Amino acid sequence: MPAQPRAIFRIDPLSNRLAMAPRPALLALLVILAACARTADVPTVPVGRFYGAYVGHGLSGAPTDSQLAALTPHLSDTLRGLLAAARHAHDEEARTAPGEKPSFTDGDLFSSLFEGPTRYEVLVADTSGPPYRVPVRLTYDGATPAVSWTDTALVVRENDRLVVGDIVFGGTWDFGNKGSLRHGLEQALRGP
Repeated sequence: MPAQPRAIFRIDPLSNRLAMAPRPALLALLVILAACARTADVPTVPVGRFYGAYVGHGLSGAPTDSQLAALTPHLSDTLRGLLAAARHAHDEEARTAPGEKPSFTDGDLFSSLFEGPTRYEVLVADTSGPPYRVPVRLTYDGATPAVSWTDTALVVRENDRLVVGDIVFGGTWDFGNKGSLRHGLEQALRGP
C-alpha cells in the first residue's frame, strides 16, 4: 500500500483549530525567505545593485530614458526626478539650439571622475543612519597607472525599501565632480 501523504494542515487537539503541521521543507523555506528579507534591508545591497547597473554601461551625461529605467529601481524618487529633469533640459536645449552643445551631454554624473569608473567595490557601510553612508572604492583602468578614489552613496528608506538617495564625491583632483550628485543637479537645473 502506498504511503499516505502527510497533511500540511491539521486540527490542533488542544484548541480545536486548524493549524499548520510542521514540515521540514516548509520550515527551511521560511528561514530562507526571512534571511532574504533581512539581506534586502542591508544598505550595501541597493548600492551594489546600483553600481552593477551603472558601471560599465557607457553612461555619459544625463541618462537616456532606457538607461534611467535600468537605474530607477535603485534610486530615490527625488534623485530619479532630478536625473529625468536633466535629460529633459538636455533634449530641450538640443531642440531649441541645434548648433550648440546642450547641458548634461558629456561626463560621468555619478562619480568624481569625468571618465567614470571601470570597476567598483562596495565597502563597509556606516549603519548609524538613515541616511546610511556606504563608501564605494571606484577605479578607472583607462589611465596608467589606474586611478582609484572613494565616493560615498547615501542610502535612504523610501516606500519601505532602501535606495540610493545621493552620492557624495570623494575625488581630490582639481577637475571633477565636487559636493554631491543631488546638489550638483539641483544647482545646474536652477541655472545661473
